Amino acid sequence: MRFCIVLAIAFGLAGPALATNSPPELRIVLRNLMTWLPGEYDNAAQVFFEREQKTPEKDIHIRIYRAYHRIDAPAVGDNVLLFEVRNGGKRTALDMAEFQVWILSVDADRKAVRMSPRRFVDEKKYAALLGQPDKFNGLTPADLKPGEGVAGCDILWRLRGDQIVGATVPGACKGVSRRTGQEMNFSWEFTQNENEQWISFAGRDAGGKIVFGREDQTEWRLGKARPFECFLSFREAGVPDQVNNGFLMHDRGDHYRWQITDAKGTRPVFMELIRGMWPSNSGRNYTDLLRLQVYQGTPDDPPEKWTLIGSALGSAETDRVGFASRGLSGRCKLFDPANPPPKAQ
Repeated sequence: MRFCIVLAIAFGLAGPALATNSPPELRIVLRNLMTWLPGEYDNAAQVFFEREQKTPEKDIHIRIYRAYHRIDAPAVGDNVLLFEVRNGGKRTALDMAEFQVWILSVDADRKAVRMSPRRFVDEKKYAALLGQPDKFNGLTPADLKPGEGVAGCDILWRLRGDQIVGATVPGACKGVSRRTGQEMNFSWEFTQNENEQWISFAGRDAGGKIVFGREDQTEWRLGKARPFECFLSFREAGVPDQVNNGFLMHDRGDHYRWQITDAKGTRPVFMELIRGMWPSNSGRNYTDLLRLQVYQGTPDDPPEKWTLIGSALGSAETDRVGFASRGLSGRCKLFDPANPPPKAQ
């Protein structure tokens, strides 16, 4: 017995040095988070799928756009992300309640990567700079203040298989429901990989009843977006050619508004580029596809009022998709930062 104990100590097996959430593993978690998180995310494909499956309107997930931008602010931390949320898609208003900075670091005591929020002291100033990430480089602690309420809680991240999961500490995140005014215990849960971010959250009253968030606690399924350079044209005898080349869209449900003029007059149209689940009750065609569609109408109209006037399908992995007809043509190809398109006309 004594011999076995000596061997265990010699090989480092007697102490609590576990593989799970060990310091080396947490350094990898931090590295992967700083690689995976930056980018744009949208759950438009989830909303489309639920509508196509005739999900009751009250049960369809709300459309959410989230973006993380890596910034260089060494006075604040070694790993810093600027964060924005827009309810309804990229072209909608900024949600100021979640406009903040996240600081990521290894927390050896909690055996996790801690993501801590900071708010801007001058929120309007920095909100006006969105779209210019370089303007956020060099932030100092004086520019920021502690997070508040349900958006002000630490998220602890840990590895789980090929994914990283994050959650608030039970009982540590508290806030007030904007709908009911009730105090609540709040929880966030995240699942992250290179291509997706799934989120669920809930605010519960003292009795454990959900007073904020979905009753069914099904996740918001956000896909990480890729940028595409796009082209749209309309040609018809008797009217000038209408061509728009070089505008950028992301492939997780982005919209581009335009209008076309023919012999009957001018009408609004919009292009949608969306990569995600294609509904199939049989399961044989249940796969991710890249879809480019052009509709007569506006994104603000109810979907049942849209009129499809152009469409193309490709695999989710393709780098381009497009269609051409005698009058209307559209195309999107993966954007190459080293070869930007000419300025949109």
